[in-house]
Amino acid sequence: MAGQNQNDPGVVVAYLDGENVVPLAGQYNVTTMQDGRGSAARIVQFMSPVQGSDGLVYFLDEPAFDSNAQTMLRTMAPDGTVTTLIPTPTNSVLILSPAGAVRRFRREHPSNIVEWAELVQSASGEVSWSVLPHNWPGNVVPLAPVKDGGGRYWGTDPATANVAQYGLDGTREQGWELPGRVRAAAANAVDGRLAVSVAGGLSTGTFSGDALFLLDPVKLPASVPTHWVGLQEQPGQTDGTSGSARFNFIEGVDAYTDAAGVLHTVSAQQHVPSAPVRTVSSTGRVLSLPLERPAAYRHLAEAYGYLLTYDPVADTVLRSPKSGSSNAWEPWVRSSVFDHYPPVQHSPLAGLQVLRTDTTGQLWFATRVVPLSVVPEIPPASGVSVIGTISATGQLQVVVGDPEQVHSSANYPPLDQRPWHMDVTDIAFEGGSSPVSWVLCNRTVATSEGKLVRYVPELVRLEGATRQSFALPPVKVTRPNSPPYQQLCVLPSRPGQVFLSSPCGVYRWTVAKGLELVAGQADPTPGGVRLGALPASLNLVKFISPGPDANSLYVGSENSVLRLNLPA
Repeated sequence: MAGQNQNDPGVVVAYLDGENVVPLAGQYNVTTMQDGRGSAARIVQFMSPVQGSDGLVYFLDEPAFDSNAQTMLRTMAPDGTVTTLIPTPTNSVLILSPAGAVRRFRREHPSNIVEWAELVQSASGEVSWSVLPHNWPGNVVPLAPVKDGGGRYWGTDPATANVAQYGLDGTREQGWELPGRVRAAAANAVDGRLAVSVAGGLSTGTFSGDALFLLDPVKLPASVPTHWVGLQEQPGQTDGTSGSARFNFIEGVDAYTDAAGVLHTVSAQQHVPSAPVRTVSSTGRVLSLPLERPAAYRHLAEAYGYLLTYDPVADTVLRSPKSGSSNAWEPWVRSSVFDHYPPVQHSPLAGLQVLRTDTTGQLWFATRVVPLSVVPEIPPASGVSVIGTISATGQLQVVVGDPEQVHSSANYPPLDQRPWHMDVTDIAFEGGSSPVSWVLCNRTVATSEGKLVRYVPELVRLEGATRQSFALPPVKVTRPNSPPYQQLCVLPSRPGQVFLSSPCGVYRWTVAKGLELVAGQADPTPGGVRLGALPASLNLVKFISPGPDANSLYVGSENSVLRLNLPA
């Protein structure tokens, strides 16, 4: 495996020893190549790696930030020794021959150059590229050699989303039609099957997520690709009961449960103008309301007889009568306290982070600042971090924090000096005779340039003037810069129990036992999503919310709403 700091050149190649990651070669933050062993070697880009029959890993590399950079063929030995061999034309990819020799394939447009070459070694030990004669189709990209295929390669035509077997003489055999463009592929050296990662795209108005397919040459020619692992290919916005209903949670979802146990959801779909607010009853009946929410809005809540959402561009909380007397959002509360980020960038990790109602019906909000900029041209964020309330008449009151204190990467406090309220991700209200509030904090550790180093998760308990903090163990995430825990909720029937969601699991936390995995898994599934029954195969969690009764949770997973019956 190869690791790289986001937006920085330089690669460290490592291997797995059980569950331990052991660095093998390279170092971070380098812009030039250098031969050597282990950390003495400098690898700028670890491109198109293949393992030759001699046991060496061959890969392509080139210096960073150099428009005249020459792509070089390099090798890495099992002991981590990196050696630079010879220049290689740009736009090349490495691929093994069916016999295990190292080859390169090059295709360029609009010149229509299609070139195959094989790495050869002279008697004196010098290596060079020997161009091979071929009639390879110019529109086909090779993926992997076919096991026992008589010299054929798996190849794909990006324009038609086909995968077939091709010879260098141009012959084509045994093709499959796939539902999208091929991102990557790997052949199993033992059984010859090809695993193909297929990119989702816009199709019939819905977004289809990436998925993996297995192509089995033994079952040819009548077989079809087997949907192996990946997002369910059934997203949509169809109302109904149980299995007839369809959701689309691929790009995110906001959800809350009202006092009657009815779940309200709205999907975040950036490729469509708006999505309907939908309800899920305790019996599993799904209905769409006339009210739709624009794709740019965030949060879904209820207070004072209204449904609420937030427009980050206008820094405004909007509302619409829950009675359904209107199918439009009206501006309600606008405040500079909500303001964050330059207008061109509105991160879901910053700004108005929480919009929730406590057990008395009062509306609370929380904002945060994450001084990160993943795009070099956009400056890091600035804003305020506060917790406050909004009354039924729209009066905003700050309870914790200083609305005059503007934070940015220039004055972002280090972790040991930072007020706890700066890192709020979610809040839940337990109520009771002595009301208890729980706050989920994903505390950001960042460099002085505003680059995220890591998250330090923490759970905070508030009861009157008493505040307690509890460290949470880190969990693995599914994408860079994602917080390890996403939501929390509590149930009136279970005081002292806090339920948290990670990207792939649902947890219960108590003072006595700490964190317990209730459903799902601690680590993301390699390569995609396994489908199956709870609890072991719940491994993509989009939201959690109180369930329809005292001992259950609603869980959004893949494109489904699940009811999770909680253990005693």
